[in-house]
Amino acid sequence: MPTQKLSIYDLQVNVSIRGDGSPLLLLNGLGGLIRAFDPLRNELSDYTTITLDVPGVGKSQAPRWPMRLPRHADTIAQVLTQLGFDQVDVFGVSWGGALAQEFALRYPGMVRRLILAATSAGPAMLVKPADVLDFLSIGKSLKPHEPKGQRRSVKALMSFGVANGMLSVHPRTYYLQLAALVGWTSLLRLYRLRQRTLILAGDRDPLVRLYNAHILRRAIRGAELHVLQGEGHFFVVTRAAQTADAIREFLQQPHGEEKPVVDKPAFRISA
Repeated sequence: MPTQKLSIYDLQVNVSIRGDGSPLLLLNGLGGLIRAFDPLRNELSDYTTITLDVPGVGKSQAPRWPMRLPRHADTIAQVLTQLGFDQVDVFGVSWGGALAQEFALRYPGMVRRLILAATSAGPAMLVKPADVLDFLSIGKSLKPHEPKGQRRSVKALMSFGVANGMLSVHPRTYYLQLAALVGWTSLLRLYRLRQRTLILAGDRDPLVRLYNAHILRRAIRGAELHVLQGEGHFFVVTRAAQTADAIREFLQQPHGEEKPVVDKPAFRISA
């Protein structure tokens, strides 16, 4: 699939645009390559889908020092601006779901609707660094309290991604993306989101357990939750048609009173 390079903050960022229709930004998971979204984009040809290799992944230039998640969000904003998109719908999966939250919080006016898939509100609830190290065959032996079966299931999932050309095999890619999440959480800021939000989750996801989706649903005002029964972490690939149907149904809901979001202060009322 044709891609193009954009110069963002002195880094060359690999970007792909495909299809026709309303713009939909797709943000990938840990180690995720552009082609990981091919099955989903095939199902969403009636949308203009925009995706990229984030800095340090795939064909995008790696930064000299690890970028924090807010800097990644700034990069996304610059990519969209250079491409001429003022506002888009945003779909983020796993690590990309964390980035989608940060982007929506920092640039609310650029996000019409938000879809968070197989993700959480903080790094402690995403994939553990030890699981990545084990996958890369440079981890330590299992600790006594860590279930061997769970670690093996995570390794199997990541191996599946690499074998199907969806995930990077370069250790530095994972180090950079994990470093971006250090100390990050959206949990205490999610009440600020005013975009209509859909949360997608598989009930058999060993990487991001289902309770994370319930936390997001309760923290984001008016969020909808759709659980894919019998599905794991890679339902975006293994059930691309069903995922696309859920995305399309959500994005095509009547706008009602929906207006472009502006960055205004919000207040919470204590119970």
